[in-house]
Amino acid sequence: MKGRRCMETQTEINTLLRAALWECGPATVTRTLEDSPLLRWVTGQVEEDAQAYAGKDPACHGSVATVLRGYTSFRAVLHYRLAHALTELARASNSTGASTEDLQTLALLLSSRGKLLSGIEIHPHCRIGRRLVIDHGLGTVVGETVDIGDDAYLLGGVTLGATGIATNPDGKRHPTLGHRVQVGAFAGIYGPVCIGDDVFIGAGCRVTQPVPAGARVTLRCSMQVEQRATSDQTTDAGSDTASGTRATTSNLAERAWGAHR
Repeated sequence: MKGRRCMETQTEINTLLRAALWECGPATVTRTLEDSPLLRWVTGQVEEDAQAYAGKDPACHGSVATVLRGYTSFRAVLHYRLAHALTELARASNSTGASTEDLQTLALLLSSRGKLLSGIEIHPHCRIGRRLVIDHGLGTVVGETVDIGDDAYLLGGVTLGATGIATNPDGKRHPTLGHRVQVGAFAGIYGPVCIGDDVFIGAGCRVTQPVPAGARVTLRCSMQVEQRATSDQTTDAGSDTASGTRATTSNLAERAWGAHR
């Protein structure tokens, strides 16, 4: 039974990958790729990602099928895996008959399709390890020269970017994350900094310096809590407020009338 479910999962993933190829690529290239060892290899990678989603996100209730059919954030990861494989194929001597430019263009189109389906942008040239999970990932951006280890977990609004805007140099300009790194919602890591293994970066943090392995980075803030007034205090406060409001209104009316005269 388990083997049958595994086969069904691989078939469904393969179908999703083929659909992406047919929508984005020319027929000649797509026909060559859809039966290639490359597609079977990507299917295995994506299956690991889907299992990681099912195992780590309680909302999945352990269902890989739920991830494949209903998780838009997972679609971004699926498209990245395929797009990145094509960029690697373009760098090597490929036997598809497609030019390097065609493969690079197809990789960018696949990446854009993943972005449209999920709201997550992962550059096809970045390098990401096994079992990636991006949860509630709308607005997450992963730059071109980012390196991420295995078992990373990212939330929505995360930026793995460069320190500049229009003045970024060529070469390595984005962060490197180790294995098992967790990054909270709306956190940003900027520049070619190294984040060690097992680091936890809390929501809203801005990181521009290296972080050692096992560290926990959080944004400390103070919260002001007002004690709720009793019924008597509320009544008195309400009367005072009402009197003050009437007095203020009366003064304003007198000033306005005087100005009019």
